[in-house]
Amino acid sequence: MHTPPVAELSARIKKFQDKMAAQDIAGALILQNTDLYYFTGCIWPAYLYIPTEGDPVFLNRHRGEIKVPWTWPVVKLDKSNKLAGILQEFGLPVSGSIGLELDVLPVLVYQRLQAALPGRNFVDVGRLIRQVRAVKSPWEIDVMRSYAEKDLFFWSQVPEIISKVNTDLEVAAALKACARKQGQQELIRMRSFNLESDSNCVAAGESGAVISSYDVPISGIGLSSSFPMGAAGMELKPGQPVSIDIGSCYSAYVLDQTRMFAINYLPGQAWHAFETALAIQQEMKSLAQPGVSCGELFERARLMAKKAELIEGFMGAVGGVPFLGHGVGLEVDELPVLARGSKEVLEEGMVIAIEPKFALSGIGAIGIENCFLVTKHGLEKITVSPDDLLVINK
Repeated sequence: MHTPPVAELSARIKKFQDKMAAQDIAGALILQNTDLYYFTGCIWPAYLYIPTEGDPVFLNRHRGEIKVPWTWPVVKLDKSNKLAGILQEFGLPVSGSIGLELDVLPVLVYQRLQAALPGRNFVDVGRLIRQVRAVKSPWEIDVMRSYAEKDLFFWSQVPEIISKVNTDLEVAAALKACARKQGQQELIRMRSFNLESDSNCVAAGESGAVISSYDVPISGIGLSSSFPMGAAGMELKPGQPVSIDIGSCYSAYVLDQTRMFAINYLPGQAWHAFETALAIQQEMKSLAQPGVSCGELFERARLMAKKAELIEGFMGAVGGVPFLGHGVGLEVDELPVLARGSKEVLEEGMVIAIEPKFALSGIGAIGIENCFLVTKHGLEKITVSPDDLLVINK
């Protein structure tokens, strides 16, 4: 079920070709693993050449042979200086721009391609690919729904885990063991430069109210300054909120969820923040539909946080990050981004994680996060585990 059918791959390529044609791009070379998987259903040391018209060409750079389900040409590419001849053989025009994933391509690889294809104009197609990927097919949506059903059991185990351990690190470790037993691969992909993440982020008590070293609202402080994210070995104490942010991935796609727990009791300010987070989530469900701008949704959420007198810690400490949510799919940080000032509009078929969160000084992190499908009637919740904040007696 998790290997895309050939018809699915062909439809993705056709959508991308249409976008290239609209910008007068002759063809594109795909190198990044996530994009290779999206268009081919496999990850392999290779380049995928996608012309504006016709079938793609798979350029195998590996010493071994690859078995593939599709009928597109597979050509051995053992030396970069053969690239120009192969592409011309398969119809690359002698002029015109060639697309590259310049948002993620290392400079040294770019320079190597410049030497292999002298005189050609390279343009960025990274955003075009992400725009295609942002709108999920029915096949992709079914896969993500199946993940949500598996997550339902996973989240049901968390209260017992917390009740039996003494530190946030023990919680994180037990979550990993549970996730692996449940079939999660514990690997998730991020696209943004220097944005790295574990599959779970446990932030207990005041560690959740510390300004994040990453472009995320809540990250915890981690075990060292070399990776300042997640559990820090903090003792679980009465009155602490425990924020658990999980990127679950059973094969290729990611679901992003945050659930809240508390040890014995929770201060009134924290309950107020949690109720506000739920209210913002409900407001997004009421407002978000195809054609609505992402910036408009962010501003509405920000206004609600201000009215609740929680603006200082909205979306993280010290003013917070300037977004409320983001697309999810093969990567955690997909399009669209519900960001301040964004003119990008929602489209039917997008899957977005909406995460209204607050950093409360002296208390910790409070919030909620769920994945939603954009339908013609509005948002449909994909993640199915209960939103409740659970108090765990220890």
